Amino acid sequence: MEIACVGGAHVDRHGMLRGPLVLGTSNPGTVHSDLGGVARNVAQNLARLGCRVVLCSRVGNDEAGRQVLGQPLDTSLITISDASPTASYTAILESSGELVIGLADMDVYDEVTPAILAPALPRLREAELWFVDANLPGETIAWLLREAPWMVAVDAISVAKSRRLTPLLAGIRYLFCNTAQAGSMADDRFGSAVDAARALMAMGAASGIVTAGASGIAVYESGEVAPMPALKAVPRDVTGAGDALVAGTLYGLSNGHNLRTAARLGLAAAAIAVESEKSAAPSLTVEALHARA
Repeated sequence: MEIACVGGAHVDRHGMLRGPLVLGTSNPGTVHSDLGGVARNVAQNLARLGCRVVLCSRVGNDEAGRQVLGQPLDTSLITISDASPTASYTAILESSGELVIGLADMDVYDEVTPAILAPALPRLREAELWFVDANLPGETIAWLLREAPWMVAVDAISVAKSRRLTPLLAGIRYLFCNTAQAGSMADDRFGSAVDAARALMAMGAASGIVTAGASGIAVYESGEVAPMPALKAVPRDVTGAGDALVAGTLYGLSNGHNLRTAARLGLAAAAIAVESEKSAAPSLTVEALHARA
């Protein structure tokens, strides 16, 4: 099965604090850069798991864009903007690996309109599963849901961008979000992933996974909700954990597993990811995934 990943592909910058955060002043730490973006990370993780993937995104006409285009993935559906720079995401992390704040500079994705994507449709339709992230404008996500010949999985990305998905829930086959993003879509606040999953189903969501960090996840489908604990891990950088969970789950679905079984593989991928300083863990392999699961 080939999987098309449509959405963010850009540069990640990770700043790791050497001590407790002190607001309003300079903080000692280290900084490293890596390729990132949710769609890109999911595609990279899937490729490491042996899946055929095609990445569809938009970058600027700059060095960062050339880095995105030059990675060992099928990037033939990435378009180039002459108006906006390649997007970037800067994460400031505590020494424990937990996120303090993230800064997203992603105006280029506002240019990914249906008109920009239309030439890519024939190639996209060769893939049996589409993954879309909410970096894209709401109208573009709605258009992709209408044009998709197969299943579509969508990641809510952030609290702000998740609101784009509220009117689209009924058209999404698999929805990935965390409890805060679910709360944004439902205009509510949830104390657990299970509560959030039940609310999303009541709003028309067919199936998906709600994450709650170290507290685990809730998998929902066919009116039933199943909580699942997170796997033990020693966090180094949590930035790519959600993307790895998506990739591990999609890998499981592409191999014929039901959502709950696939989610176990997603949890294993997330555990591997948080122990890596890379946005997509180089140590993620099929063998490592099944051993961790």
